[in-house]
Amino acid sequence: MAAVVVFLTAFTLTSLIPAPAYPAQPSDIEISSAPEASSLGADITSPSHDLAIEVVAPGKEGLELTARLTDDGGIIEYPITWTIRTSEGEVVYSGTASSADVSTRPGDYVVDIRYGAARLTSTVTLMETNRLMISYVLNAGGLRVLPRVQDIGTTTAPAISRIFALDSHNNGKLVAETKLPGEIIRLPEGDYRVESRYAAGNASAVTDVHVKAGRMSAIDIDHKAGLARLAFVGAATADVEWNVRDTGGQDIATAQGLQADVVLRPGTYTASARVGAEVLTATFIIATGEARDIILGN
Repeated sequence: MAAVVVFLTAFTLTSLIPAPAYPAQPSDIEISSAPEASSLGADITSPSHDLAIEVVAPGKEGLELTARLTDDGGIIEYPITWTIRTSEGEVVYSGTASSADVSTRPGDYVVDIRYGAARLTSTVTLMETNRLMISYVLNAGGLRVLPRVQDIGTTTAPAISRIFALDSHNNGKLVAETKLPGEIIRLPEGDYRVESRYAAGNASAVTDVHVKAGRMSAIDIDHKAGLARLAFVGAATADVEWNVRDTGGQDIATAQGLQADVVLRPGTYTASARVGAEVLTATFIIATGEARDIILGN
């Protein structure tokens, strides 16, 4: 079972303010072999907005768009991706900024907003001699995922974390993924499943978390695994190809270079280093929370 530590902090424009922690329940569900997604993101299901109308001279019509995380929150000052199309699909504005200020002719428009993995689509009707100031409420928060090896902490081994929606609207959909430990991912308020796997090795962990609008959920996922530090001692220019197999002969990890870190579930493994025509091997046992140096050389 993956050990998970969850903290909540207030998510504001300029700072993260501590808030009470709450527990998240880890899961033993198998990691998903998620298909590649060409466009990730979660739709905001309960958006709202504030509207102000300025009467202007003919030809001065336009849209001024901003967004907030919550109804009582401040204007978001970080980059938001805005795309404004006519009802016929013509793009009249596309850009990434904290706001969108567009002069355009009266008519019907579709506004697409993307803030991290939070997505919102809105329809707007611009009348003659009007300039609309719209502030959208995204009902979004943040999620920070930090993969760790139990009793060891963070490592140089690359990990990927995938986030799946659990609500009725997006249920089961892959909405975000990150290879950057500690990256803050913006998401609509709701329930999510986080699946974390180390790219080199066979360690994985799964947990569920609730993201609250205007706040950040920080999850440190401890993988029940150990760390094998592979190292070749020999010519500094040697071209080394590593392979790690389990007792059944299944390939677990491959790597290239003089050194490599592999995160492994408890068990017995064989590491091999191919240097030209020569193959060096070592069989080793690794336990949860153990870091072992596997050194091969010629």
